[in-house]
Amino acid sequence: MKLPLMRRIAQTAFLCLLVAIPILNEREISFITGTLYSMSIGPVDITDPLSGMQVIMLTLSATRALVVSMLIPILITFVLGRTFCSWLCPQNLFSEISDILSRKVLRQRRALVPPTPIPRWGILALVIVGSLVLGFPLASLISAPGIISLQISTAVFEGTVGLETGLVAFILLAEFFVLRRFWCKYVCGVGTVLGFFRCGKTLKVTFREDHERKCIRCGACSRACQFDLDPVKGKLYPLCHNCGDCIAACAKSTNGKNPLQLRF
Repeated sequence: MKLPLMRRIAQTAFLCLLVAIPILNEREISFITGTLYSMSIGPVDITDPLSGMQVIMLTLSATRALVVSMLIPILITFVLGRTFCSWLCPQNLFSEISDILSRKVLRQRRALVPPTPIPRWGILALVIVGSLVLGFPLASLISAPGIISLQISTAVFEGTVGLETGLVAFILLAEFFVLRRFWCKYVCGVGTVLGFFRCGKTLKVTFREDHERKCIRCGACSRACQFDLDPVKGKLYPLCHNCGDCIAACAKSTNGKNPLQLRF
């Protein structure tokens, strides 16, 4: 099975799970509870590191349970990279669909700001400082996956959605008409925080030529990249989220003899 199809199946299945959780909870089936801010699977608690960090900053305390629940996604990210973003995140799925439709309808790529992590680092810093000054959890507002999962739960339990849904709509419209994939590239706090947790052995896209695997310099990999990165030139991280689109495009162009691979 090809990587793009595997990833789309994973994204769709995870979105269905987010819808199923409140439906099951409403029927008093509570093996899985919560949202993408914080979730419990049986006896195991999992907390989004951004949300957990916010709680620690605002309360000036950290329980052992909170720290352990944050370590689970952090350790997974150390091993697999930001695969949550590319393989599971509902906002990423919606943004990818918006991007596909935009390219079909507008038939052009919007003007792009060169890919760089500096804007997202700056925004994260401003949100952290703002949260501390105001005593308000501003970081929750730059967690689109948390907002989406919470609004799904609210829709199931209360039959309505909150104003936060407007943020998701704004993101999709802005990405459709103005700036391709701007939220994930320049704003998302969840992806920014997860991007800090990597090491030399973290799963990554590698470019490695040998006598069997040759780059034909077709540019298919960079055209396939949602964030306009160039795998041949390197310097993909921390923006790259290991979606594998560049690898699939390279495989198609080189008849399977692609020098791009996901490696530890």
